[in-house]
Amino acid sequence: MNDTSTRWRVALSLAAGSWLIVLVVLVLVVVRLELHDKGAGETFAISLAALAGIIAVGSTVFAFRMLRRQQLAEADLRRTQSTFQGILTIAADAIISIDGDQHIVHFNNGAETLFGYQASEIRGQPLTVLLPERYRRIHAHHVKDFGGGTDVARRMGERRAIYGLKKDGTEFPAEASISRLEVEGTPLFSVVLRDISERLRAEERQNVIAQASTDLSASLEYEHVLMSAVHVAIPYLADCAVLDVVEGAADVRRVVSVHDDPGATQALRRLAGRSPLPSNWPFPVATVLVAGTAKLSSGLQPGWAQEGPDDAEITIVESLAVHAFCTMPLSARGRVFGTLTLIVTDPSRTFGETECDAAEELAAHVAAAVDNALLYRESRRASQARDELLGVVSHDLRNPLSAISMCARVLADHPPSEAGARSEVANAILDSVAAMQRLIQDLLDAATIESGHLRLTPDLADAAAVVKRAASMVIEAADDRGVGLVVAAASGLPPVRIDALRIEQVVANLLGNAVKFTERGGEVRVDVRQTTDGVRIAVTDTGIGIPPDALPHIFDRFWHARRSSRTAGTGLGLAIAKGIVDAHGGALEVSSEMGKGSTFSFVLPIGESPIVSADARPAVGGTAAR
Repeated sequence: MNDTSTRWRVALSLAAGSWLIVLVVLVLVVVRLELHDKGAGETFAISLAALAGIIAVGSTVFAFRMLRRQQLAEADLRRTQSTFQGILTIAADAIISIDGDQHIVHFNNGAETLFGYQASEIRGQPLTVLLPERYRRIHAHHVKDFGGGTDVARRMGERRAIYGLKKDGTEFPAEASISRLEVEGTPLFSVVLRDISERLRAEERQNVIAQASTDLSASLEYEHVLMSAVHVAIPYLADCAVLDVVEGAADVRRVVSVHDDPGATQALRRLAGRSPLPSNWPFPVATVLVAGTAKLSSGLQPGWAQEGPDDAEITIVESLAVHAFCTMPLSARGRVFGTLTLIVTDPSRTFGETECDAAEELAAHVAAAVDNALLYRESRRASQARDELLGVVSHDLRNPLSAISMCARVLADHPPSEAGARSEVANAILDSVAAMQRLIQDLLDAATIESGHLRLTPDLADAAAVVKRAASMVIEAADDRGVGLVVAAASGLPPVRIDALRIEQVVANLLGNAVKFTERGGEVRVDVRQTTDGVRIAVTDTGIGIPPDALPHIFDRFWHARRSSRTAGTGLGLAIAKGIVDAHGGALEVSSEMGKGSTFSFVLPIGESPIVSADARPAVGGTAAR
């Protein structure tokens, strides 16, 4: 720009000089013509004046062209400066310029947004106002060293993290670069700075998730995974946690974490245990299980104590001093099977949408780990069931096969001469064959029920008649054991819509079990009564009872309450009975007291009440005798 200005001044000077020469020449020509001969001199003077005029006109044209170029160059410069200034102003990053004394001379919009200062109030202030107190002295020293060095630009904070200080006193981590520019011999430093809080949080989240994945995959043992799962977000997102997992049809198991406060840990442990159904107290477990979406709350909702089961439970929850919580669903393979509730008890901590998003990401890993552990447990149980099946089949087939073999050998080597003796041997063979057929049929029924392909042929039937036919099948066994068998059927019962043969099978199985586990002189009673839901059949005995710890397992296949007793049968009878009742839309229930006996009951649909499809898969737990 300086060269252009010089040329412009030279052109104007030349043009002015040329016009001055023209004026002088014209004056001389006039004087000469007045004083001397007008011949050859006149021609020379006119030529000289014309030449001077041409030079003057050319110089003027040149001067105006230079002026125009000057104007265009200045306009381009203004546009460039305006564009650059606009870029600096609207840049999302903070751009701050300081002079040699480290006072702020430029503060763009990004810096205003980041630090909370207006440019008008911060310009002229020392740069240290934007730094935490502990960094001010060392930062000023670094800027001074940079100004005296050879580098014109470099990253800041290469050896340690740097932090900024907002107007409201909030500190934030940052990354920055600094550059130096000499303007008319005066140094000008410019800093481009960016808040990296979100990036650091994202990195921390990924590290936590990576560590969580490592912890959750350390074992496939179900109990170990549950304990890892309930602690996975502590202390990163929460102070403590509660894990609720649906086990079985609706039974909910609650696992709790520890807390830094031993008293809170004790309170949490008192919340652990099992409940028959999911509930919303004190955390919305039932709601989240149904909705399948997370629920975030800043503390327990008003009136929560009124919904508590008892004062002791309310006191436990109150002692936790819940500040905030987030209950998230655990889902895998298209089903929601549990919830993870992260609890904040420290009032200084926050738990907002950002933390809830991170928690949901963690919950996805927890769900996968728990589901894998469940699959692993099921596979082990399946292997165990297979081994038990082989043991049961080999044992229960060996006895009748041995009997058949012995009888066949008697008939082959020493056939009895008397007809009665031969008939006795033949009947022993037939009894053994019948026992083998019952075992095979039980195995087929159990497999059919578990695969969901149990076929029912429902029709209207007399429930009392069905029960009496089943009782006639076990009356001989009851007499042999000295056990009384009583059938009490109410009169005027409405017809029920059932597969009569299958229900007869269920009642016969229940009666057979009752007789088997009732001591001599005891009684087995079957009651048939109408209820609001249908016709209820209940089989009650005065036998030995079922141990409380065995009740959750009595419908498991191949399971026996007295495992040492091989007289308990194959362990399939109750599994089959439960499957048949489930297929009829009912539920086989049991209650028992040690030393006093047990009661098994179920309800049959009346008349044209709908019945579960024959292809519906009932929930087979399965076991036979107790």
